[in-house]
Amino acid sequence: RLLPYLEPILKNLMFALHKYQAKNLLVLYDAVGTLAESVGPALNRKELINILMPPLMHKWNNINDKDRNIFPLLECLTSISTALRSGFLPFAQPVFNRCLKIIHSTLADQQRMNAMGPQMHFDPPEKEFIVVSLDLLAGLADGLGSSIESLVRNSKCLMLLFECLRDPDQEVRQSAFALLGDLAKACIGHLKPHIDKFLPLATANLNPQYVSVCNNASWAIGEIALHGGAEIAKYIPPLMQRLIPILKGNPDLPVNLRENAAITLGRLGLVCPEIIAPHIQHFGVEWCHMIRRIMDPKEREHASRGLCNCINRNPRGIVNAVPDLVIVIASYHQPSEGMARVFHGILTGFKKMLGKEWLESKCNKQAYKMVAMRYNL
Repeated sequence: RLLPYLEPILKNLMFALHKYQAKNLLVLYDAVGTLAESVGPALNRKELINILMPPLMHKWNNINDKDRNIFPLLECLTSISTALRSGFLPFAQPVFNRCLKIIHSTLADQQRMNAMGPQMHFDPPEKEFIVVSLDLLAGLADGLGSSIESLVRNSKCLMLLFECLRDPDQEVRQSAFALLGDLAKACIGHLKPHIDKFLPLATANLNPQYVSVCNNASWAIGEIALHGGAEIAKYIPPLMQRLIPILKGNPDLPVNLRENAAITLGRLGLVCPEIIAPHIQHFGVEWCHMIRRIMDPKEREHASRGLCNCINRNPRGIVNAVPDLVIVIASYHQPSEGMARVFHGILTGFKKMLGKEWLESKCNKQAYKMVAMRYNL
């Protein structure tokens, strides 16, 4: 409904931007960011960009790096960069460079304070400067995709990211892992030479005590696997030692942690199923349970395909979970053509191995009836 009125809405918002003072600016930045999130790529029209970006960049250029009022502006630009995608490219270089500058400056302030020792009483630097800068960099990576490659190549982005991933502050690490995942999607070629630094850090942060950090670390690992391929093979055993206990975790664990563990294991199974398959009997039931809960179609398919890759290499290892697997397959009402072929192969294989009678007696009757009809068992 907003789309036909975007031009007058933006004109009025930018008019207000010239008039509002600090307290009202916070509300205005939030309104602009929310609008960008609501309309998404519809904002990427030249005439709308020409209304929106010059006043915002004027504010950007005239606010000090140490001014806390930069936080809502950075958050606003994060939403805009994700919505505009390639439309943000003309503004990407100065925004990217300044985010790195703010991160570097804040980290340097922390290092100086640490060097002075506890006898010197200084207020610690505000880590929120790092957090909002990392979030904006992640928005740029998500919005620009591979177009961010040249910015990363000619900067100290990965060096600063590595330092942020080691930061004791949970919120810094949470945002840093989000950026790591977005960079894995956008420019994995720059990450590959540093996988030996980033993946052990991500593995160490698969700690369910810190839910948001753990979730983002798990997601970043999955993206590195998807885009980096089998080169991550040697890191999979220690990853499994962390992911499987989360997947099988007690009922008090947040369910989204367990779902993300199922997705990440699926993505590892897409690239190196031969490493995961020998152990599948220990967590196949829980893997199936979590896959059924995943709502995002793409993530669900990654988890399911990875599981099926492992089953193809060790079908006897998952016999105890076949009834749960049948329920997973039945829950796909409209699987993609490729996914349907995979399911058909898996089901046909179990029918030959276990027999139709075994399947009918052990599986949920409604679920088995659905898959038997759909896949001609």
